[in-house]
Amino acid sequence: MSTPFSRREFLGYLALVGAGVAANALAMRGMRIPLALEPRGTRHAARHPDRGFAVHADGAFPLAIDEDAYAWRAFAPEPVLRIEGDFKVTLDNVHPLAALDVSGSGIISEEKVTGLMRTVTGNSAKGTLTLRWRVPFAKSYRFAAIGDTGGDRELAWALQRAKQLGAQFLLHLGDLYYQPNDDLNVARTLSSAPLPTYAAIGNHDLVRSFDSELSHWFERHVGPRNSSFSLGGVQFINLDTAADTIPWSGGARGALLRQIPSLDDNPGIRDYVVFTHRPVIDLRQAKDQPTDHSIKNWGEGTWLHSQLLHRGVGAVINGHIHGSLEEDDRGLRTYIAGEGLAHRDIVASQGAIGWFDTPGNRVAKILIGEVIPQAPVRYHWDALAMPLSVHCSHRLREDMAQIPGHFDELLVHLETICESSS
Repeated sequence: MSTPFSRREFLGYLALVGAGVAANALAMRGMRIPLALEPRGTRHAARHPDRGFAVHADGAFPLAIDEDAYAWRAFAPEPVLRIEGDFKVTLDNVHPLAALDVSGSGIISEEKVTGLMRTVTGNSAKGTLTLRWRVPFAKSYRFAAIGDTGGDRELAWALQRAKQLGAQFLLHLGDLYYQPNDDLNVARTLSSAPLPTYAAIGNHDLVRSFDSELSHWFERHVGPRNSSFSLGGVQFINLDTAADTIPWSGGARGALLRQIPSLDDNPGIRDYVVFTHRPVIDLRQAKDQPTDHSIKNWGEGTWLHSQLLHRGVGAVINGHIHGSLEEDDRGLRTYIAGEGLAHRDIVASQGAIGWFDTPGNRVAKILIGEVIPQAPVRYHWDALAMPLSVHCSHRLREDMAQIPGHFDELLVHLETICESSS
């Protein structure tokens, strides 16, 4: 005959079960260092509170309600909106050449194209209407990658330069927020950009503030911290390395990686492009590593490296380190494209204003990826060619204070230029 539990034993058992459930939930959601629960991801479905139409998206997330319209932003080149009801939606960050493909039940009254913005009105009151944008360059295209721009003029130049170099979109590698109001700068710059941007979150984008409006600004206005999209046989994987995560496989990053099969078991995909902020390894010489700029702490870097190799990833693109570097890291080709502020050009000039009159002097670079049918992505570096007048970030003075040289005259000159054109 079984012995009945005492009240104390029963409560102790419940406490153990509760602790186990909590530990499992914590492992699934993940913790960040400094200790904080990982933020919950942005939703990809919404309903207009007044007009009542519902939107379910792939590759896009809701931004805001704008009177009778619902504003969305794409984080993939070929986003999809499934809509029910009498609707008006705007969708930002769509390539100007993308064509709208409509299927399902309903009608489209109008699609208006303004730069990267689409405004669509229609009615699907009797069912679901699917809006899918398709780009004409899916099989053969270029993309650019760079990080650490801040959110203002340097970001605008990186986008302009990517366009000049024939890129169809920019992979931003994090650190859009360097100075107060960069959340507003980013929104303004991206809305007027010449080509779409898909961004990884950087450590500076984790705003350390009690201001609830800024605490999740990146996820609410730029894009998700972990995401993936495919285009022309290449799968792009955006991973969050902005802060150390425990357990390493927890949270949204771990959940995304568990959905990525081995390349050999992924029909229609011939190459992976992983882009993130902090690298697994610091590629600089030991003497040039004044701070820990990789995710090797706690073994997280070793874990991520093995996860990527196990899936057949050949290359990973990172920012965080303000340089242009590449090297094979134990079978994983590692690119660091973090010269978005182009401060190496300022250093190389040694403060001589006239140095910038010769574009060939400039040393900062941007990474270009070339996608052609039936081949892995090919990478090469190109000149960022940032003009002197674009160097307006407040971060410049902080960086120059650590570099030997005579920059006072150049910095005063820049202050005058930047103030006069603000």
